[in-house]
Amino acid sequence: MSDVPVEGVPDESLPPAQQLARRVVRALVHSGVRDAVLAPGSRSAPLAYALLDAETAGVLRLHVVIDERSAGFVALGLAAATERPVPVVVTSGSAVANLHPAVVEAGHQRVPLVVVSCDRPAELVRRGASQTTEHVGMFGDGTGLSRPRATAEVDEAFQAATEVPRVVRAAVGSRRRVDPTGLAVPGPVHLNVVLADPLVPDAAGAAPDLEPGEVPLRWSSSVPHQLDLGPRTVLLAADGAGWAGAALAASGRWPVLAEPSAGIDAGHALGAVPALLDALGSEIERVVVVGRPTLSRQVTRLLARDDVEVVLLDPRGAPWLDVPGAVHVQEHEVLDPEASPAGPDDAAWSVAWAEAGAAVQAVLDAEVAGATDGSPPVGDVVARLVSSAVARDRGLLVAGASMAIRYLDLAGAPGAPVVASRGVAGIDGTLSTALGRALGRSGAGETGPVRALVGDLTFQHDVGGLVRGRLEREVDLQVVVLADDGGSIFATLEHGRPEHAAAHERVFATPQAVDIGALARGARVAHAVVDDVAGLVAALADPVRGRSVLEVRLDRTGAAARRAALQSRLVAAARDAVGG
Repeated sequence: MSDVPVEGVPDESLPPAQQLARRVVRALVHSGVRDAVLAPGSRSAPLAYALLDAETAGVLRLHVVIDERSAGFVALGLAAATERPVPVVVTSGSAVANLHPAVVEAGHQRVPLVVVSCDRPAELVRRGASQTTEHVGMFGDGTGLSRPRATAEVDEAFQAATEVPRVVRAAVGSRRRVDPTGLAVPGPVHLNVVLADPLVPDAAGAAPDLEPGEVPLRWSSSVPHQLDLGPRTVLLAADGAGWAGAALAASGRWPVLAEPSAGIDAGHALGAVPALLDALGSEIERVVVVGRPTLSRQVTRLLARDDVEVVLLDPRGAPWLDVPGAVHVQEHEVLDPEASPAGPDDAAWSVAWAEAGAAVQAVLDAEVAGATDGSPPVGDVVARLVSSAVARDRGLLVAGASMAIRYLDLAGAPGAPVVASRGVAGIDGTLSTALGRALGRSGAGETGPVRALVGDLTFQHDVGGLVRGRLEREVDLQVVVLADDGGSIFATLEHGRPEHAAAHERVFATPQAVDIGALARGARVAHAVVDDVAGLVAALADPVRGRSVLEVRLDRTGAAARRAALQSRLVAAARDAVGG
């Protein structure tokens, strides 16, 4: 990719702010940007006009989101869905600070989020001017994962030709030369654009000259090689497993323990990882880890065992995680993505895990079959039904943090396409991220709907993410809310012990008095309530059209005990299947 040339400005007579804005947008488009998110404001007006011109020219899609915090997560979801850099453009002042949660998640999830803050001229900063603060450095300095991979400030039009491509290259983890002080992995970047009055363009100006380009490629000279045959091994595929996880799973060398968001298809994935590890985990002698495991204590205990060899397959640039005594191997050196399947290292070992996995799935199917007679829903059954519907519809499931993804980890349908914000595993912006994912799929021509499975606190935390302007693109997004009146995950932890009951309700479970339907209707989103499994099955059979909220009412009382009992049944079934 070549840098954007300086010559060819559509109209040199435009006000300086508009010249700069057009150059910035032109450079973004030429660097491979195809979607941009805008939170409206005054100082960002020149960028707003330039982005609208680019959309009119057909070279990008513009998405307008009024709340900056939500806008950041919409851009995050878009970037994760399209694997392209996505700018989020905001005005000056506290608007920029509202992007910090999305910046942190993008940094740890390694998503190319491009923050474009629009600033007042330098002479107004630190002078008490309205809506003005220090933008540069707001997200921290240095090379930490939560910080921008690169920062640039432009206040002259000619600077955009070099500075914009530079930060985009940093966002996608591409480098033109070795920089030992930086992180060569995708992540957020920060471009501060200084715009002086006047902020309104000259209506007589010519249309901008825009030429789409491609995302900068990442460079590698690695030669693939195979991992040696070893002891009894499992492949642990976790969030961010990517092509390496899919290729190793398809090779069939080892049993594949797949977390929900690993992206492993149903033909290779053994779900219900916590139950299988409780049943057979003591026999594991080596674990090969691809991606970033973040969910269960069973996995944490496995990786901490002194008698287990841990091999971590690291993506380019920096490892996902570190385990004392682990062997680090570059994931792109392990297996040629074009190689044919190799077959199992130990056929009997693989068969045993497959039989245990099949037995566990049979118990989970029986749980669903036994609950369709008007029984009240429970979280694990809801997770299985929702993930099965997603697989049936060739859609995508966005999993909320806390209990939603843990229900899927134990009881989700193996191979159902699941994504989650596991960078810092917070509930921030989940609905906005799901909206961004839906926009990304629609832009790529993918027809299956997006569903989100979230708890009621996660829903409340980002209900504004459901709001769409009347002039914005509609998306097919169904939000399934596990409405159990509070934070049920804490009941599964030490805080849920009987001696902590009073404190648990007040400062952990935090029951709410919120009308989910009223919130949905206020956002002009369709809403329905189900309080039995038969109703849920019927609701999930209906096509997803537009934005909707499906409120599934659960009883939090005794939920932790029910889940523990299900876990015990699954473990027993797995052991019985292998004669244990």
